[in-house]
Amino acid sequence: MSDFSKQLDALSERLSQPQNIVVIPHKDPDGDAIGSSLAWFRVLNAAGHKTTVVLPDAAPSALMWMESSSAMLVYAEDAEKVLACIAEATLLFFLDFNTLSRTGKLAAVLQESPLPVVLIDHHPFPDEALTEIMFSEVKVSSTCELSYVLMKALNFVPDKAAAECLYTGIMTDTGMLNHNSAHPAIYKTVAELLELGVDKDKVHREVFHSSSASRMRLIGHALCNKMHLLFGGQVAYIALSDEELQGFDYQPGDTEGLVNMPLSIEGVEIAALMTEKEGGQIKMSFRSKGKLAVNTFSEQYFSGGGHRNAAGGEFWGLLSDAEVRFKESMKIYLQEVHLQEVQL
Repeated sequence: MSDFSKQLDALSERLSQPQNIVVIPHKDPDGDAIGSSLAWFRVLNAAGHKTTVVLPDAAPSALMWMESSSAMLVYAEDAEKVLACIAEATLLFFLDFNTLSRTGKLAAVLQESPLPVVLIDHHPFPDEALTEIMFSEVKVSSTCELSYVLMKALNFVPDKAAAECLYTGIMTDTGMLNHNSAHPAIYKTVAELLELGVDKDKVHREVFHSSSASRMRLIGHALCNKMHLLFGGQVAYIALSDEELQGFDYQPGDTEGLVNMPLSIEGVEIAALMTEKEGGQIKMSFRSKGKLAVNTFSEQYFSGGGHRNAAGGEFWGLLSDAEVRFKESMKIYLQEVHLQEVQL
């Protein structure tokens, strides 16, 4: 019996009796995190379990159109209610993250929890100490794609709303199938989700084509005034201060997809986005083409990780210092991978 089969049998056994389940994605949730969480919320409730989605912090407004999103609890906004919910739970689902640090301030609560955990994720190097039952597969496009595989194996049939949540996660994590989408299975999954009733046009309209005027102005400012090309045009980066973000009435999710845009420039192989948060945290996002592994770069220099072509990290301090560190460490990285002799 394969490890997948053993894990599946263990999950099936867990779910053979009604459970009180809390589903938790990572902080700063994206389409894959919210999509997988709401899809599991719907299929588990339909199977007779009591399920609650708990977010470490608020979801982007661009994702709140998904059905059942109003039922999610946010730890940063109502810690007392979240703690009571976890205290009553019998089982935790961790979705779209591989280490507790990805849950932010909620991590301390989860670290002390004695509850059994089911982890479903597609990021490399999961913390196996986190979980009793683990489904970790880096070859899939997204946690939503992996979740659909598991749902089918458990004989759970997503309704139209759940299918649209799963489709959303796949589309956002692949940039509308532009990256991490070379394996044929993903297209079979997309076809099956469409057969379940997904309104593709509605999803794309809500997620990719419903920007506010202030968001469009922020993106224009970032690309026109804040984008820098380095190392002969191989690398592009954008650094946005908190003051700049607030000047454009920044809302969570407004910079979603921005880091990918410089990769459309001929010759750019790596793109980075730095956004300043409260308290001295600089959020780092990295994208790359081909075999350039930004996850190893992020792990080494910015306490992060992720996938070969899509990773994230953080820096604590001034935004200007983060820019200096990025330039210096990127020069070392490029020399290590022997792209060419580089100069700042």
